[in-house]
Amino acid sequence: MPWPPLPGGLFFQTDCMGMRIFGLEIRRAPKRLPVSQNPYNTTGALRWHSRMTVSEILENATANACTGIISDAVASLPVGVYRRKDDGGRVLEASAPLYRLLKLRPNPGQHTFTLLKQLMMHLLLRGNAFLFKDWDGTELAGLHALNPERMEIFRMEGRNEYAYRYRLDGQVFELTRDSILHVPAMVWDGVWGLSPIEYANKAARLGNNMDDYAEHVFDGGIHSKLKVTVPLSEKNFGADDAKKLKERLVQAYGGIEHAGDPFILTQGMTADALNLPDNNGSQLVENRTYSSREVAKIFRVPLSMLGESDAKYNNNEQQARNFLQNTLNPWLRLLEQYFSDLLPVYDRADCYVEFDRNAMLQADSQIRIDNYVKQLSNGMLTMNDVNRMENRPLIDPAIGDVRFMPANLAPLTPDYVAAYMANQKQLIKGSGDDSKKKES
Repeated sequence: MPWPPLPGGLFFQTDCMGMRIFGLEIRRAPKRLPVSQNPYNTTGALRWHSRMTVSEILENATANACTGIISDAVASLPVGVYRRKDDGGRVLEASAPLYRLLKLRPNPGQHTFTLLKQLMMHLLLRGNAFLFKDWDGTELAGLHALNPERMEIFRMEGRNEYAYRYRLDGQVFELTRDSILHVPAMVWDGVWGLSPIEYANKAARLGNNMDDYAEHVFDGGIHSKLKVTVPLSEKNFGADDAKKLKERLVQAYGGIEHAGDPFILTQGMTADALNLPDNNGSQLVENRTYSSREVAKIFRVPLSMLGESDAKYNNNEQQARNFLQNTLNPWLRLLEQYFSDLLPVYDRADCYVEFDRNAMLQADSQIRIDNYVKQLSNGMLTMNDVNRMENRPLIDPAIGDVRFMPANLAPLTPDYVAAYMANQKQLIKGSGDDSKKKES
């Protein structure tokens, strides 16, 4: 409850968030940021769902292909640490410890490709990636990916900060953000991330169920439902007899190995096929295709990259550009921002981590050559820049690092414009004098 109004129009609030003096309201920010006690995404906006295990998700062929395509693409891109220059350019910070870890080996057991692929699998399937920071004194000496299913986040008592509890081989390790880099995929409430398929796994589950159905149907040997008719003369034929007959028929004629065996019945029994819809009638293929499209939509992977013929591009460069812009770029920006937190605090204002997206947009040789020629002739690239992009030996810097531009171009600065106009006036004056001489 707020305090009662004070004489002179003075009014205070008990939460110290603001006050009103003589009709003017003054507000200030709270001293402590409200942080949820529960770091996990628990909100009524998202319905509870049955969680699929990683193995169940990867059993779905489309989900397996999508996670593999995205993780391989991210892990294949070169990544570097750059420092901004005062003139607006940048230079590669090859001496930074983080650059060596991201370029060569993040830890003794992994190369950069393996670590990046592992991180992307964690983000795509579980929505969270955790990196353990191995320190050698004050220098970052290693990065290790931790299993997100063994990680627990909790709030540190009396502090607006989260800590981490990791369980491994029966031991529990409590770690702070000095040792853990937490990368969440997408966050609704709290700090725990959600994977793209976390709350949209019905499509993957439906695809798995149809795969199981198709496996049982095509492995059953008897591909149609049978109706076995027992003659009325068999008056003592009961439920136990029916069960035994069913087991005998399945054992004798079920399975692929008995698919071509002749069907034999005794004691006057007859067998007829039930008029039930077959796989074509039940649209098994169409339903499986629909499930695959839904899973691809969840991961935002173009259907053309999954072998679908109905999604076409004019060339491979257009397909790669669409995949880069709509699928990879959000993940790359996420990793770049969080990887930049691995830099020393005093370098974060000037240094940053960036993936080389141009490495994915390799056009054919003719298009590349035309592009290089245009950029070389307009001073945008040097010959050594082109050699670096084409992995060719560099030439003498006196020539290879020089920029060229057409000789008939001039900058539109006031000095050049004034000189040009003066020259034009002189030419006009000279042409007038020549005409007067001819008349005389």
